[in-house]
Amino acid sequence: MSATRTDRPAPAPAGDQPPGGRWSRVTQLPGRWQARVDRLRRRLPWFDHLARAGGRYQRTQGDLMAAGVTYFVFLGLVPVLLLVASVIGLVLAGNELLQQELVTAIRDSFPGPTGREIVGELRGAVGSAGVVGVIGLVGFLYAGLRAMDKLRLGMERIWRGRVEEPEFLRDNLQDLLALAAFGGAGLVSLGLTGTVTQATDWALAALGLDDAPGLFVLTAALGLGLAVATDVVVFLWLLKVVPATAHPLRRLLPGALFGAAGFEVMKLLGSLYLSLISGSVTASAFGGAVGILIWINVVCRFAFFTAAWTATLPGVQGDARVVAEGADPVVPPADGRPAPAR
Repeated sequence: MSATRTDRPAPAPAGDQPPGGRWSRVTQLPGRWQARVDRLRRRLPWFDHLARAGGRYQRTQGDLMAAGVTYFVFLGLVPVLLLVASVIGLVLAGNELLQQELVTAIRDSFPGPTGREIVGELRGAVGSAGVVGVIGLVGFLYAGLRAMDKLRLGMERIWRGRVEEPEFLRDNLQDLLALAAFGGAGLVSLGLTGTVTQATDWALAALGLDDAPGLFVLTAALGLGLAVATDVVVFLWLLKVVPATAHPLRRLLPGALFGAAGFEVMKLLGSLYLSLISGSVTASAFGGAVGILIWINVVCRFAFFTAAWTATLPGVQGDARVVAEGADPVVPPADGRPAPAR
C-alpha cells in the first residue's frame, strides 16, 4: 500500500495553474475580443465610425425609442385599413353601376347562401362608410401624432443627449405638420414611381423599342433611382427638420445617403420575406403580421442609428455641440443656470 501511495503523481503546485483556473480561457474571451475590436478601430476609420455611432445609439437608448415608435406605427395600421375601406365604400355608394357590377361578380363567383351573405356585408359596409371613415381618421390621427412625438423625442436625444422642455400646443402642431409632410412624401413617392414607369413604357412603345432586350433593367434602374432620391429627401427631413438641428444640408447629406441605401436594402428583404410566405395560408396569416411588426421595428432602429452615424461624422462633430464621447449627457440645472464645466 505504501508503494502504491508513493507511485501516485503529486498534485501540481497552485502557482503553476493559469490565473482564473480552468475557466481562464473562457473568461478571457471578452478581453481578447475587445482587443481585436480596438485594433480594427485603429486600422479602419469606417469601422471606428460605426463603433462610435453604435456607442452613441446605445447611450441614448435607441432600442427603447424605436420600440415606442414601432408600437404606435403598428397601432396606426388598423385605422389606415378602416380609412381605405371607408374610401372604397364611399366610391361604391356614389357609383350605382360599379356597385351593381361588383354584386354581380360576387354572385357569379360565390353562388348560393355564401354569395348572398357577402353581398349583404358589402352593402352594410357601403352604408356605414361614413362612420367607419370618422373612426379611422380619429384613430389614425392619434396613432400618427404619438408616433411622430416618439420619433421627434428620439431624434432630439440622439443629437443633443436630452429632449426639449415639452409644450403641448407647439409639440402637437409640429407633429401634425410632420405627419402631413411624411404622408404627402409617401404619396408623392408612390405617384412619381408609377408615373415614371408608365411614362417610360409609353416612350419606349412610341419609339418602337418596347421589345428590345434589357429594357426591364432600364425601367427597374429608373424606379430604383427615383426611390433612392425620395429616400434621401425623407432622411434629410428626419435629420434636420425633426430634431431642429442647425447643421447645413451638405453636412447631413452623407447620412441621408447612408440611410437611403440601407432603407432600400430593408425594402428588398421585406419583399423577399413576403414572397416566401405567400404560398402558405397559415404563414401569410400569422407570419405576415409578425413580419410587418419586426420590419417596422428594424426600420425605426435603423433610422435612429442613421442619426447617430450622422452625428458622429467628423464634419458634423467639428461644427456643433455634441455629446462628448464616453460622457453622460449634460443636462442644465433646474434653476436655469448654465451647467458646470467638466
